[in-house]
Amino acid sequence: MAKFIMVVGTSSNSGKTTIVSGICRLLANKGYKVAPFKSQNMSLNSRVSKEDGEIASAQYIQSMACKTEPSIHFNPILLKPKGNFKSQVIVHGKPYKTMDYNEYRKEKDFFMEKIRESLDYLDKNYDYVIMEGAGSCCEINLLGDDIANLSIAEMVNAKSILVSDIDRGGVFASIYGTVKLLPKKWERLIVGFVINKFRGNVDILKEGFDKLEKLTNKKVLGVIPYDESFILPDEDSQSLNNKKTFGNINSPVEVNVIKFSKISNFTDIDPLSEDAYIKFINFSDDITGDILILPGTRCATTEMDLIKRYGLDKKIIDFANKKGSIILGICGGYQILGKKLIDEDKTEGDVGTIGGLGLFDMITKYGNDKAIYNSSGKLSIDGMDFDVKGYEIHEGITESNEKPLIKVRRGFGNCGDGYDGSIKIENGSYIIGTYFHEILDNYKFRNYIINLVRNRKGYESITTDNYKDKINKSMDKLAEIIEKSIDLKVIL
Repeated sequence: MAKFIMVVGTSSNSGKTTIVSGICRLLANKGYKVAPFKSQNMSLNSRVSKEDGEIASAQYIQSMACKTEPSIHFNPILLKPKGNFKSQVIVHGKPYKTMDYNEYRKEKDFFMEKIRESLDYLDKNYDYVIMEGAGSCCEINLLGDDIANLSIAEMVNAKSILVSDIDRGGVFASIYGTVKLLPKKWERLIVGFVINKFRGNVDILKEGFDKLEKLTNKKVLGVIPYDESFILPDEDSQSLNNKKTFGNINSPVEVNVIKFSKISNFTDIDPLSEDAYIKFINFSDDITGDILILPGTRCATTEMDLIKRYGLDKKIIDFANKKGSIILGICGGYQILGKKLIDEDKTEGDVGTIGGLGLFDMITKYGNDKAIYNSSGKLSIDGMDFDVKGYEIHEGITESNEKPLIKVRRGFGNCGDGYDGSIKIENGSYIIGTYFHEILDNYKFRNYIINLVRNRKGYESITTDNYKDKINKSMDKLAEIIEKSIDLKVIL
């Protein structure tokens, strides 16, 4: 039988995901068989599990922290917003229905049954299950329908930690208010508090700790220092609100990434951050970089409509005709590079069928079953071949008359018999498209496109390490900080 521990928060972005990752890695390093768990997640960033099912990226990254293969049981319900207050509901890795909130809450018993199935599976197969709540654990207007926080802790009698972000201010009031608004049956599950993202001398907080502990009869378990050195992928697009640029400001290579309205799986870009300066651009911005990336999106037809309305299509075409330019489209961004997006039944959104950029001689038709695969193959470019791995999560079937990019060994093989993607090289300019998310995690391909720019500008070629190695080092560092900062005897 497993021991269940839950981390809940006073708000969104309080640090729950990071703390769960740290505890998972700490226990995994001690030799335990550990699993992460989030009953319900809402995110457009998703990955593929070992069962070829779709789960939130956060639980995929947490499975890396656990040193275990990701499973659909780590995130039994995933909500992917589609617009108009509706979301595609993914249950145990597969699309279930598109629903609004009222439709969703009517099927609460069904979703709770699926959550229970996953908890039973984890209970039988792991030593520890580290559970993550969603948003605030005490939205009192929603408590009756909440299936992501302490109602789930109650199912397995999980000891629970309440986390609050002191960097936002008002940390003592938010902790006290959350505890006092909770129903008594859930308040008893909270064993203590963790204060996250603190800068400065902890001694100045001691008086507040004493008063808070007397008022709540619960302990402050620890304070986690603010640290920007971690390389952990962001959980969802909220993190992009204040993120205009990142990466290596001293690099001669500038990468522009279109900040789509329904951007998804944007962490595909992160492996470039060591070797390039990365700038997100809006639909009305100019293209200033050497490389332009059209990332994933939940709705390619909506993005194409916005590209045309803001005149970005002309800028992209002009950039494509510029000698030495490089354009990379990933998933929905790849679809946009074609001549037409055919969506007669408006399964993608309200736009329907729309013309694409026309940079590839290809069309994409929607209305098929969703492709969800861990994928691998051989990528061919400029007479060189690279073994590549990634994952596919998309709707739409693409018919391309361009040279294929990847000979697929495992995956959907969307663009013809056993092939993925397209590539066109003209006058020293490259247009590349693929359905493979994580294509830039493959360091040989990543180095190749970076060095195309470096060499053109007179800089020598570089070779970088595997990006996942850096993530693992960050997780080990995080585990050390968690062990030093939190009194884990209370929960372990």
